[in-house]
Amino acid sequence: MKSLKALFYASTVILAPSLSHAGGFDLTGQPISIIFEEGNYIEGSVGLVTADVEGTNALGNSGNIADDLTFLTFGAKTDITDWFSAAIIYDTPFQRETTYEAGPFTGTAADVEANTITAVGRLKFGENFSVYGGPRLQRARIDLQGPFARNPATGAFTPFSVFQIDVGDTAFGFVAGAAAEIPEYKIRAALTYNSAITHDVDTEETFFGPTGFVSVPSSFDLETPQSVNLDLQAPISKSTLVRANIRWVDWGGVNFSPPNFFNNPNFGGPVVEYTEDTFTYRLTVAQRINENFVGFVTGSYEADGGEEISLFKSVDGGISLGGGVIFESDEGLRLQLAGEYRWLEGTSGVQAGAAPPTSFDQADAVGLSFKVGYRF
Repeated sequence: MKSLKALFYASTVILAPSLSHAGGFDLTGQPISIIFEEGNYIEGSVGLVTADVEGTNALGNSGNIADDLTFLTFGAKTDITDWFSAAIIYDTPFQRETTYEAGPFTGTAADVEANTITAVGRLKFGENFSVYGGPRLQRARIDLQGPFARNPATGAFTPFSVFQIDVGDTAFGFVAGAAAEIPEYKIRAALTYNSAITHDVDTEETFFGPTGFVSVPSSFDLETPQSVNLDLQAPISKSTLVRANIRWVDWGGVNFSPPNFFNNPNFGGPVVEYTEDTFTYRLTVAQRINENFVGFVTGSYEADGGEEISLFKSVDGGISLGGGVIFESDEGLRLQLAGEYRWLEGTSGVQAGAAPPTSFDQADAVGLSFKVGYRF
Protein backbone atom coordinates (compact mmCIF):
# COMPACT_ATOMS: atom_id res chain seq x y z
CA MET A 1 0.00 0.00 0.00
CA LYS A 2 2.92 2.28 0.72
CA SER A 3 4.13 1.88 -2.86
CA LEU A 4 0.76 2.94 -4.24
CA LYS A 5 0.86 5.94 -1.92
CA ALA A 6 4.20 6.96 -3.40
CA LEU A 7 2.86 6.45 -6.90
CA PHE A 8 -0.08 8.70 -6.13
CA TYR A 9 2.40 11.50 -5.59
CA ALA A 10 3.87 10.74 -9.00
CA SER A 11 0.40 10.76 -10.57
CA THR A 12 0.05 14.47 -9.84
CA VAL A 13 3.35 15.42 -11.51
CA ILE A 14 3.15 18.73 -13.35
CA LEU A 15 6.11 19.60 -15.56
CA ALA A 16 5.72 23.36 -15.62
CA PRO A 17 7.93 23.94 -18.69
CA SER A 18 6.94 20.74 -20.49
CA LEU A 19 4.96 22.42 -23.24
CA SER A 20 7.29 25.36 -23.66
CA HIS A 21 7.52 26.69 -27.20
CA ALA A 22 4.86 24.23 -28.39
CA GLY A 23 1.39 24.71 -29.77
CA GLY A 24 1.43 28.39 -30.67
CA PHE A 25 2.56 30.14 -27.49
CA ASP A 26 1.44 27.44 -25.05
CA LEU A 27 3.51 27.36 -21.88
CA THR A 28 2.04 25.26 -19.04
CA GLY A 29 -0.79 23.36 -20.75
CA GLN A 30 -3.45 24.72 -18.32
CA PRO A 31 -3.23 21.88 -15.75
CA ILE A 32 -5.84 21.50 -12.99
CA SER A 33 -4.38 18.33 -11.42
CA ILE A 34 -4.32 19.93 -7.98
CA ILE A 35 -8.08 19.35 -7.65
CA PHE A 36 -7.34 15.59 -7.40
CA GLU A 37 -4.94 15.95 -4.47
CA GLU A 38 -5.85 14.18 -1.23
CA GLY A 39 -6.86 16.35 1.73
CA ASN A 40 -5.73 19.97 2.11
CA TYR A 41 -2.78 20.89 -0.07
CA ILE A 42 -0.84 23.98 -1.16
CA GLU A 43 1.96 24.34 -3.71
CA GLY A 44 4.07 26.86 -5.59
CA SER A 45 6.61 26.53 -8.37
CA VAL A 46 9.10 28.56 -10.36
CA GLY A 47 10.09 27.80 -13.94
CA LEU A 48 12.63 28.86 -16.53
CA VAL A 49 12.54 28.29 -20.28
CA THR A 50 15.53 29.18 -22.41
CA ALA A 51 15.49 28.66 -26.18
CA ASP A 52 17.81 29.07 -29.17
CA VAL A 53 15.92 30.07 -32.32
CA GLU A 54 18.09 31.58 -35.06
CA GLY A 55 17.19 32.51 -38.62
CA THR A 56 19.30 33.23 -41.69
CA ASN A 57 18.62 35.14 -44.90
CA ALA A 58 20.51 36.98 -47.62
CA LEU A 59 21.23 39.85 -45.24
CA GLY A 60 22.76 37.67 -42.53
CA ASN A 61 21.87 35.99 -39.26
CA SER A 62 19.02 37.20 -37.02
CA GLY A 63 20.76 36.02 -33.87
CA ASN A 64 18.77 34.20 -31.20
CA ILE A 65 15.30 35.79 -31.27
CA ALA A 66 13.84 33.77 -28.34
CA ASP A 67 14.07 35.54 -24.99
CA ASP A 68 14.26 33.55 -21.75
CA LEU A 69 10.96 33.06 -19.94
CA THR A 70 10.57 32.91 -16.17
CA PHE A 71 7.24 32.27 -14.50
CA LEU A 72 5.53 31.37 -11.23
CA THR A 73 2.57 29.12 -10.48
CA PHE A 74 0.56 28.73 -7.31
CA GLY A 75 -2.26 26.46 -6.19
CA ALA A 76 -4.26 25.62 -3.08
CA LYS A 77 -6.89 22.92 -2.58
CA THR A 78 -9.18 21.99 0.31
CA ASP A 79 -11.92 19.47 1.05
CA ILE A 80 -15.07 21.33 2.09
CA THR A 81 -17.12 18.15 2.59
CA ASP A 82 -16.62 14.46 1.83
CA TRP A 83 -18.13 15.00 -1.61
CA PHE A 84 -17.10 18.56 -2.52
CA SER A 85 -13.64 20.14 -2.79
CA ALA A 86 -12.34 23.42 -4.16
CA ALA A 87 -9.06 24.81 -5.49
CA ILE A 88 -7.62 28.08 -6.70
CA ILE A 89 -4.84 28.16 -9.31
CA TYR A 90 -2.61 30.96 -10.59
CA ASP A 91 -0.49 30.36 -13.69
CA THR A 92 0.75 31.77 -16.99
CA PRO A 93 -0.65 29.37 -19.59
CA PHE A 94 0.38 31.43 -22.63
CA GLN A 95 3.59 33.38 -23.06
CA ARG A 96 6.18 34.21 -25.69
CA GLU A 97 8.94 36.83 -25.85
CA THR A 98 10.80 37.55 -29.08
CA THR A 99 13.55 40.10 -29.82
CA TYR A 100 15.51 40.68 -33.05
CA GLU A 101 19.02 41.87 -32.24
CA ALA A 102 20.42 41.61 -35.78
CA GLY A 103 19.28 41.63 -39.39
CA PRO A 104 16.64 43.76 -41.16
CA PHE A 105 14.25 43.67 -38.18
CA THR A 106 16.79 44.80 -35.58
CA GLY A 107 14.94 46.29 -32.61
CA THR A 108 11.66 44.52 -33.32
CA ALA A 109 10.33 42.83 -30.19
CA ALA A 110 7.09 41.37 -28.88
CA ASP A 111 5.99 40.13 -25.47
CA VAL A 112 2.65 38.27 -25.52
CA GLU A 113 1.47 37.01 -22.15
CA ALA A 114 -1.68 35.79 -20.41
CA ASN A 115 -1.90 35.32 -16.63
CA THR A 116 -4.90 33.55 -15.13
CA ILE A 117 -6.57 32.89 -11.80
CA THR A 118 -8.86 29.86 -11.90
CA ALA A 119 -11.33 28.77 -9.22
CA VAL A 120 -12.30 25.08 -9.50
CA GLY A 121 -14.93 23.15 -7.61
CA ARG A 122 -15.16 19.34 -7.76
CA LEU A 123 -18.36 17.41 -7.02
CA LYS A 124 -17.96 13.68 -6.39
CA PHE A 125 -20.66 11.11 -7.13
CA GLY A 126 -19.40 8.21 -5.10
CA GLU A 127 -15.79 7.04 -5.36
CA ASN A 128 -15.64 6.53 -9.10
CA PHE A 129 -17.04 9.61 -10.83
CA SER A 130 -16.79 13.37 -10.45
CA VAL A 131 -17.39 16.62 -12.33
CA TYR A 132 -15.49 19.85 -11.86
CA GLY A 133 -15.34 23.38 -13.18
CA GLY A 134 -15.34 27.05 -12.41
CA PRO A 135 -14.59 30.59 -13.61
CA ARG A 136 -11.27 31.81 -14.94
CA LEU A 137 -10.06 35.42 -14.76
CA GLN A 138 -7.39 36.27 -17.33
CA ARG A 139 -5.16 39.28 -17.84
CA ALA A 140 -3.65 39.35 -21.36
CA ARG A 141 -1.22 41.87 -22.81
CA ILE A 142 0.92 42.68 -25.84
CA ASP A 143 4.06 44.77 -25.58
CA LEU A 144 5.25 45.39 -29.14
CA GLN A 145 7.84 47.61 -30.72
CA GLY A 146 8.78 47.91 -34.37
CA PRO A 147 12.31 48.00 -35.80
CA PHE A 148 14.79 50.67 -34.85
CA ALA A 149 14.80 53.66 -37.19
CA ARG A 150 17.73 54.17 -39.54
CA ASN A 151 19.72 57.33 -40.14
CA PRO A 152 19.03 58.08 -43.84
CA ALA A 153 22.53 59.51 -44.29
CA THR A 154 24.53 56.63 -42.78
CA GLY A 155 22.09 53.70 -42.71
CA ALA A 156 22.95 53.13 -39.04
CA PHE A 157 20.23 52.25 -36.53
CA THR A 158 19.02 54.97 -34.18
CA PRO A 159 18.17 54.10 -30.54
CA PHE A 160 14.39 54.40 -30.83
CA SER A 161 11.65 52.29 -32.41
CA VAL A 162 9.52 53.15 -35.41
CA PHE A 163 6.44 51.60 -33.75
CA GLN A 164 5.35 51.05 -30.16
CA ILE A 165 2.31 49.64 -28.37
CA ASP A 166 1.83 48.26 -24.85
CA VAL A 167 -1.72 47.23 -24.02
CA GLY A 168 -3.59 44.80 -21.79
CA ASP A 169 -7.12 43.72 -20.94
CA THR A 170 -8.91 41.55 -18.37
CA ALA A 171 -11.69 39.12 -19.28
CA PHE A 172 -13.44 35.99 -18.02
CA GLY A 173 -13.66 32.40 -19.24
CA PHE A 174 -14.27 29.04 -17.61
CA VAL A 175 -13.02 25.49 -17.18
CA ALA A 176 -15.20 22.36 -17.03
CA GLY A 177 -14.48 18.64 -16.90
CA ALA A 178 -15.32 15.16 -15.70
CA ALA A 179 -13.29 12.27 -14.33
CA ALA A 180 -13.75 8.53 -13.87
CA GLU A 181 -11.40 6.72 -11.51
CA ILE A 182 -10.66 3.73 -9.33
CA PRO A 183 -8.94 5.40 -6.34
CA GLU A 184 -7.70 2.15 -4.80
CA TYR A 185 -5.50 1.48 -7.84
CA LYS A 186 -4.83 5.12 -8.82
CA ILE A 187 -6.54 4.66 -12.19
CA ARG A 188 -8.03 7.84 -13.61
CA ALA A 189 -9.35 9.28 -16.86
CA ALA A 190 -10.09 13.02 -16.86
CA LEU A 191 -11.39 15.21 -19.68
CA THR A 192 -11.05 18.99 -19.26
CA TYR A 193 -12.37 21.79 -21.45
CA ASN A 194 -10.85 25.29 -21.28
CA SER A 195 -12.91 28.02 -22.90
CA ALA A 196 -11.56 30.63 -25.28
CA ILE A 197 -11.22 34.10 -23.74
CA THR A 198 -11.62 37.20 -25.92
CA HIS A 199 -10.19 40.58 -24.95
CA ASP A 200 -11.54 43.68 -26.72
CA VAL A 201 -8.74 46.24 -26.84
CA ASP A 202 -9.09 49.96 -27.53
CA THR A 203 -5.73 51.68 -27.57
CA GLU A 204 -3.33 53.85 -29.57
CA GLU A 205 -0.45 52.76 -31.78
CA THR A 206 2.54 55.09 -31.74
CA PHE A 207 4.66 55.65 -34.86
CA PHE A 208 7.82 57.67 -35.41
CA GLY A 209 7.88 59.57 -38.69
CA PRO A 210 9.33 62.71 -40.30
CA THR A 211 7.45 64.95 -37.86
CA GLY A 212 8.19 62.88 -34.76
CA PHE A 213 5.94 60.55 -32.76
CA VAL A 214 2.30 60.21 -33.85
CA SER A 215 -0.40 58.22 -32.01
CA VAL A 216 -3.14 56.56 -34.06
CA PRO A 217 -6.37 55.19 -32.46
CA SER A 218 -6.69 51.42 -32.77
CA SER A 219 -9.06 48.56 -31.86
CA PHE A 220 -8.45 44.83 -32.10
CA ASP A 221 -9.10 41.52 -30.34
CA LEU A 222 -6.78 39.46 -28.19
CA GLU A 223 -8.07 35.89 -27.98
CA THR A 224 -6.54 32.97 -26.12
CA PRO A 225 -7.86 29.77 -27.70
CA GLN A 226 -10.16 27.07 -26.40
CA SER A 227 -8.55 23.72 -25.62
CA VAL A 228 -9.25 20.19 -24.40
CA ASN A 229 -6.95 18.09 -22.19
CA LEU A 230 -7.37 14.32 -21.91
CA ASP A 231 -5.39 12.85 -18.99
CA LEU A 232 -5.07 9.10 -18.43
CA GLN A 233 -3.12 7.27 -15.74
CA ALA A 234 -2.77 3.72 -14.48
CA PRO A 235 -0.17 1.65 -12.59
CA ILE A 236 1.51 -1.15 -14.50
CA SER A 237 3.02 -2.58 -11.30
CA LYS A 238 3.07 -1.78 -7.60
CA SER A 239 5.98 0.58 -8.16
CA THR A 240 5.45 1.92 -11.71
CA LEU A 241 2.80 4.30 -12.98
CA VAL A 242 2.13 5.50 -16.54
CA ARG A 243 0.46 8.77 -17.38
CA ALA A 244 -0.63 9.93 -20.86
CA ASN A 245 -1.86 13.35 -21.93
CA ILE A 246 -3.39 14.52 -25.20
CA ARG A 247 -3.91 18.25 -25.58
CA TRP A 248 -5.89 19.83 -28.44
CA VAL A 249 -5.71 23.61 -28.87
CA ASP A 250 -7.90 25.56 -31.29
CA TRP A 251 -5.11 27.75 -32.65
CA GLY A 252 -6.64 28.02 -36.14
CA GLY A 253 -7.77 31.61 -36.66
CA VAL A 254 -6.01 33.09 -33.61
CA ASN A 255 -4.59 36.45 -34.71
CA PHE A 256 -3.10 39.17 -32.53
CA SER A 257 -2.52 42.06 -34.92
CA PRO A 258 -2.77 45.78 -34.17
CA PRO A 259 -4.27 47.05 -37.49
CA ASN A 260 -1.85 49.91 -38.14
CA PHE A 261 1.18 47.71 -37.50
CA PHE A 262 -0.34 45.04 -39.75
CA ASN A 263 -0.86 47.47 -42.66
CA ASN A 264 2.56 49.15 -42.50
CA PRO A 265 4.39 48.27 -45.77
CA ASN A 266 7.85 48.30 -44.19
CA PHE A 267 7.43 45.86 -41.31
CA GLY A 268 3.72 45.07 -41.29
CA GLY A 269 2.14 41.69 -40.77
CA PRO A 270 0.45 39.79 -37.96
CA VAL A 271 2.12 39.82 -34.57
CA VAL A 272 0.83 36.32 -33.85
CA GLU A 273 -1.32 34.45 -36.36
CA TYR A 274 -2.08 30.73 -36.54
CA THR A 275 -4.03 28.79 -39.13
CA GLU A 276 -3.81 25.22 -37.82
CA ASP A 277 -4.99 23.52 -34.61
CA THR A 278 -2.42 21.54 -32.64
CA PHE A 279 -2.40 18.14 -30.98
CA THR A 280 0.35 17.51 -28.43
CA TYR A 281 0.92 13.97 -27.14
CA ARG A 282 2.79 13.30 -23.89
CA LEU A 283 3.78 10.09 -22.09
CA THR A 284 5.22 10.00 -18.56
CA VAL A 285 6.49 6.95 -16.68
CA ALA A 286 7.03 7.26 -12.92
CA GLN A 287 9.03 4.74 -10.87
CA ARG A 288 9.08 4.48 -7.08
CA ILE A 289 12.70 4.52 -5.87
CA ASN A 290 11.95 4.08 -2.15
CA GLU A 291 9.28 5.11 0.35
CA ASN A 292 9.99 8.82 -0.14
CA PHE A 293 11.40 9.23 -3.65
CA VAL A 294 9.83 8.85 -7.10
CA GLY A 295 11.71 9.35 -10.37
CA PHE A 296 10.07 9.91 -13.73
CA VAL A 297 10.84 10.29 -17.43
CA THR A 298 8.60 12.12 -19.87
CA GLY A 299 8.44 12.80 -23.59
CA SER A 300 6.15 14.59 -26.02
CA TYR A 301 5.42 14.85 -29.72
CA GLU A 302 3.71 17.57 -31.72
CA ALA A 303 3.44 17.35 -35.50
CA ASP A 304 4.57 20.12 -37.84
CA GLY A 305 1.26 21.82 -38.64
CA GLY A 306 2.44 23.51 -41.83
CA GLU A 307 2.24 27.00 -40.34
CA GLU A 308 3.58 29.89 -42.41
CA ILE A 309 6.41 32.00 -41.06
CA SER A 310 5.83 35.46 -39.60
CA LEU A 311 7.81 37.92 -37.51
CA PHE A 312 6.89 36.19 -34.26
CA LYS A 313 6.18 32.65 -35.46
CA SER A 314 9.43 30.90 -36.25
CA VAL A 315 8.83 27.32 -34.98
CA ASP A 316 6.13 24.74 -35.61
CA GLY A 317 6.00 21.42 -33.76
CA GLY A 318 8.74 19.28 -32.27
CA ILE A 319 9.61 16.51 -29.84
CA SER A 320 10.89 16.58 -26.26
CA LEU A 321 12.49 14.38 -23.63
CA GLY A 322 12.85 15.08 -19.94
CA GLY A 323 12.55 13.80 -16.41
CA GLY A 324 12.81 14.59 -12.77
CA VAL A 325 12.51 13.46 -9.19
CA ILE A 326 9.90 13.92 -6.45
CA PHE A 327 10.55 13.77 -2.71
CA GLU A 328 7.62 13.41 -0.27
CA SER A 329 8.28 13.44 3.47
CA ASP A 330 6.14 11.61 5.99
CA GLU A 331 5.09 15.05 7.33
CA GLY A 332 3.51 16.09 4.01
CA LEU A 333 6.31 18.16 2.43
CA ARG A 334 6.76 17.59 -1.30
CA LEU A 335 9.68 18.76 -3.46
CA GLN A 336 9.83 18.30 -7.22
CA LEU A 337 12.67 19.07 -9.62
CA ALA A 338 12.05 18.63 -13.35
CA GLY A 339 13.75 19.41 -16.63
CA GLU A 340 13.12 18.90 -20.32
CA TYR A 341 14.90 19.37 -23.64
CA ARG A 342 12.85 20.14 -26.74
CA TRP A 343 13.85 19.84 -30.40
CA LEU A 344 11.82 22.40 -32.36
CA GLU A 345 10.85 22.40 -36.04
CA GLY A 346 11.71 25.70 -37.74
CA THR A 347 9.72 27.57 -40.39
CA SER A 348 10.85 29.43 -43.49
CA GLY A 349 9.59 32.06 -45.93
CA VAL A 350 9.10 35.83 -46.14
CA GLN A 351 8.47 37.24 -42.67
CA ALA A 352 7.32 40.78 -43.37
CA GLY A 353 7.92 43.88 -45.46
CA ALA A 354 10.46 43.75 -48.27
CA ALA A 355 12.99 41.61 -46.40
CA PRO A 356 14.39 38.51 -48.14
CA PRO A 357 13.12 35.02 -47.21
CA THR A 358 14.30 33.72 -43.85
CA SER A 359 14.89 30.13 -42.77
CA PHE A 360 14.80 28.92 -39.16
CA ASP A 361 16.37 25.50 -39.72
CA GLN A 362 17.39 24.47 -36.22
CA ALA A 363 15.86 25.44 -32.90
CA ASP A 364 15.76 23.99 -29.41
CA ALA A 365 14.59 24.84 -25.91
CA VAL A 366 15.34 23.78 -22.34
CA GLY A 367 12.79 24.01 -19.53
CA LEU A 368 13.47 23.70 -15.79
CA SER A 369 11.08 23.86 -12.85
CA PHE A 370 11.19 23.53 -9.09
CA LYS A 371 8.01 22.99 -7.06
CA VAL A 372 7.33 22.98 -3.32
CA GLY A 373 4.09 21.52 -1.95
CA TYR A 374 2.69 20.80 1.48
CA ARG A 375 -0.18 18.55 2.55
CA PHE A 376 -1.88 19.38 5.84
